[in-house]
Amino acid sequence: MDLSPEFFCFVLIGLAAQLVDGALGMACGVTSSSLRLAFGLPPAVASASVHAAEVATTGVSGLSHGLLGNVDGRLMWSLVLPGVLGAIFGAPLLSWAGRAWLRP
Repeated sequence: MDLSPEFFCFVLIGLAAQLVDGALGMACGVTSSSLRLAFGLPPAVASASVHAAEVATTGVSGLSHGLLGNVDGRLMWSLVLPGVLGAIFGAPLLSWAGRAWLRP
């Protein structure tokens, strides 16, 4: 494992994002993405790393809510199509957009 200064920088970014998420119950991705962009990561890399981390946490959270019966099925299925379309069109847009255009 490479224990470079960048590694510890990302550990601190993750810690800060989780502190915000734990305190507010939201904004882990927003905080993490903003900090990664501020430290100079390209937007596509920042987005990919945040979303890779959120896949596991969101999947486990969704599964637990589903098993406990906390999911409104009708609402969930009405949000599936817009969510899929947003992912399909948003990922290429983020990859192709210029870095200056996406800076916070």
